Amino acid sequence: MAIFEVIKKIKEDDNLVWRYPKTSFNTMSQLIVHESQEAVFFSNGKALDLFEAGKYTLTTNNIPLLKTFLNIPTGFRSPFQCEVYFVDKTEKNSKWGTSSKIEFLEPTYKFPIQIGACGEMRFIVEDSRKLLIKLVGVKKSINNETIDDFFASYILTKVKSYMANIIAENSISIFEIDKNLEKFSEDLQNLLVKDFKEYGIKLNKFFVTTILKPETDKQYLEFKELYFKQHVSVAEAELKQKIATIDEETKAKQKIISSKAEAIKREQEGYTYQQERAYDVGEKMAANEGIGEFANVGVGLGIMSGIGTTIGDKVGNNISGVMASIEPNTKTCPNCGTTNSIDHRFCKKCGITLTEELRCPDCKTLIDKDTVFCPKCGRRIK
Repeated sequence: MAIFEVIKKIKEDDNLVWRYPKTSFNTMSQLIVHESQEAVFFSNGKALDLFEAGKYTLTTNNIPLLKTFLNIPTGFRSPFQCEVYFVDKTEKNSKWGTSSKIEFLEPTYKFPIQIGACGEMRFIVEDSRKLLIKLVGVKKSINNETIDDFFASYILTKVKSYMANIIAENSISIFEIDKNLEKFSEDLQNLLVKDFKEYGIKLNKFFVTTILKPETDKQYLEFKELYFKQHVSVAEAELKQKIATIDEETKAKQKIISSKAEAIKREQEGYTYQQERAYDVGEKMAANEGIGEFANVGVGLGIMSGIGTTIGDKVGNNISGVMASIEPNTKTCPNCGTTNSIDHRFCKKCGITLTEELRCPDCKTLIDKDTVFCPKCGRRIK
């Protein structure tokens, strides 16, 4: 029986599990385990002694499980037969994909649909013994391609079931599934962790990168068109609402700008908004607009103190005519606008004569009714 002195992985490759080609050893053989590796002695379907990275001389002291299982005498260079597997402990990337379609009822529009899915996963061997017990006898060496094939019959069967449940429970529309891939992947990973753990594997990441939709299915295409039409209509309505809002905001801003400009103009010209409105009303009353209504007369009287002399005269004359028509036994002073009894010859307020002839109260000079200052003595008449 051949005896080998050195046991180590003799080639670099991407295999997850690699079996040493020989099976005959003795208790003084050398075992070399590289970084990120573990070596497992396997016999008769049992994973026995495990060695982490380092260099070992095999003795009955450091292979106690194998010694007991094979009845190797203590302290002797005893030959024995077993298999040695080297397990790669680095993180691996592997692609996955559903070998058949996933069937489910579309949760939004309630029609049956079939989809496929594919992606990538990242994992690391956490329990070398458990992995070997599951895999030995199925594959002698396992790399990224063969592990895809091995897990397809078990893990991917669960992936299909999990995907259908996640879609139904979260009411994910087939037309919105692509924008939910990140959460979709996280949910699948959380469900698959326990399944990978059964094989001694820790699942670090599980990505769904592509959902394969039935783009040739007539029913799917009809609902797809309906879905996008609805979203286009909603988008158009939202856009119109935003435009209308912008228009209203623009008008409001323009009004504010215009008001500020008017305020600056009044400030520069020395009058207020209330004075401007008083001038407007006074001019209308002076032009006999609405003067026949008593209510308008009252308004005119209330604002007279806030308007200039010229407009005041015009409005005063108009009001005098109105008041005279209302009170026929009175007459109004053409000079100061005071109401006097019909038999008064002189105004009871300014003293000016109420006859047709108007004279200066001081020098009695004959003057016109529009005279402001007496041309003879300079007395202010109005």
